[in-house]
Amino acid sequence: MPDAGVIEEARARQRRHRGAAAGGFVSALALAAAVLLGFAGGHGGSHPGSASVHARRSPARTARLSSALCGSGKGKALQGAPSKSLLSILSVLRRPASAADRGSGIVARGVVQGVFVNYIRRARVVSGSSYYIYPAILGGCGTGETPHQGINDLATHVNLGAGIIGGSGEGGATAAQIEQGQAVGTGPPGSSTSATITMIVPDGVASVTLRYSAGRASGYSKKISPSFTTTTTPVNNQVVVSVPRSAGGGPIRKPTMIWRAASGRVIKTFHEL
Repeated sequence: MPDAGVIEEARARQRRHRGAAAGGFVSALALAAAVLLGFAGGHGGSHPGSASVHARRSPARTARLSSALCGSGKGKALQGAPSKSLLSILSVLRRPASAADRGSGIVARGVVQGVFVNYIRRARVVSGSSYYIYPAILGGCGTGETPHQGINDLATHVNLGAGIIGGSGEGGATAAQIEQGQAVGTGPPGSSTSATITMIVPDGVASVTLRYSAGRASGYSKKISPSFTTTTTPVNNQVVVSVPRSAGGGPIRKPTMIWRAASGRVIKTFHEL
């Protein structure tokens, strides 16, 4: 019969094994909770002034998703909600989806790693062209851009096919960039001396004024266009406006831009797009 010391040593070894197993189970639970939270789509508290909170949280979540999709050759249809930093400043995303929204045919591809498919919205129709905006996860996969949540827009143009336009270079302006007037792009129709500007603006912006001084219509032309001012009204957080400046060479991005509230109060003034 084993002596008391051997028995006690065996019991101590069993207690250690039970403790290690319990610790592993707790760690597994914590990991599962982290994964679930990562795909929940930004449920932390937020408002327009707290974008930095999401800036700290979103990259880790979106980096995991982007990393998983890079080798797949296709993006993902995300069923959850985008971050509250986007939802809180874009009322178009907060309204219920309609049949027109669901008919967009938008899918994740290229630098777009995932699309929040329940938040695709047809913002407006201009001259027969439908303009959609949608939240997505972009970047990663060798692009040199940190994966992040942002807003893209797509315009389906009559006789021109479909093309991604707008939003901070390749698209995907973050909530902070939208509030700083950086969710700007260009698309057809246009010419060597004119272009169409598209822009996503936050809630509260009732009108957008663009003022161009006299200057070159294009960075590649010596033609001098006269000064030009236009004021337009956003529809569903989106601006679509034609200006007598070409998208080529830079002049189109050098107006003074003024955002006003419904009362006429100036919200912000920018001196370059």
